[in-house]
Amino acid sequence: MGRFKAYLELIRYPLFAIPIVATLPGALIASEGHLTWRVAAALFIALCGYFAGMIKNDYFHHETDKHTNPERPLPSQRLTPRQAIIPASTIYGLCVIGGFWLNIKAGLLVMGLVAISHLYNAIFKAKGILGSLTLPLGIGALSIFGALAVSGTVPRLVWYAFAATTLYDLGTHITTTFKDISRDEQLGIVTTPLQIGIRPALFVSAVATVLAFVIAFLPYWMEPDLQKSYIVWVILGIIATVGSRISLYLQPNEKNGYFALKGSMVGSILFFPCLIGAQVSITISAAVIVPLLLVTLFLLKTTQQEV
Repeated sequence: MGRFKAYLELIRYPLFAIPIVATLPGALIASEGHLTWRVAAALFIALCGYFAGMIKNDYFHHETDKHTNPERPLPSQRLTPRQAIIPASTIYGLCVIGGFWLNIKAGLLVMGLVAISHLYNAIFKAKGILGSLTLPLGIGALSIFGALAVSGTVPRLVWYAFAATTLYDLGTHITTTFKDISRDEQLGIVTTPLQIGIRPALFVSAVATVLAFVIAFLPYWMEPDLQKSYIVWVILGIIATVGSRISLYLQPNEKNGYFALKGSMVGSILFFPCLIGAQVSITISAAVIVPLLLVTLFLLKTTQQEV
């Protein structure tokens, strides 16, 4: 049981909804709103790959975590590095096999996503703006994977989802690096705020976030046949994002950075899947989004684990 709990900590289980909501737009848009076995398979592969990436993150940074997060499974020696790297690599391999099982295009993209995840965790995470660009690209590409997994093609609406998700996650990644900014500076870990400066980093984050919301609005004006009710999720995402980031912009510190992280998680769950509401009714989209949001809020409130 102790080892099981340690693995739960490694995969950051309170974040489980992020790969699901990032993949949903592509999968459901490509399936025209129908929940098929291919949609379920795409979500499962994305979730497993995301968890494997979290394990790899702790594997590559367990030496640093001895100073910054000594309670985590690897620095606390509840798990060995070998007990982390083998399951993570195995899961990655199974995800690639699952992608090719769906179709060749999906399999090739899974290989690309695994490469992005590995490069981010092993190299780019501590490379400032390069790290802030790499991870969001992988998160955004999950919507493309969802579409390819379902239909082998990428509908035009999915490209809106890809661009909006990537830009939103770029803004999120920059703001959430503030939660460890003092420790990162002491250890010589280069994050975007430490590389280009606090105010420039916040400016880049704000621009990326605004552009993400602008792109999400574009189908409302440019695609006349879509259901317009999807815009409700965009507006709710704006409210959650702005409300949780104001304090960080006023006082850039670790406490406000962690609050921005939690707010961005809520904003992501509302915003990433917003365009599924262009294909299905507001009731159906709410039946998908609201439970994911409520479970995430519950986990964030009850878990003692820093995410």
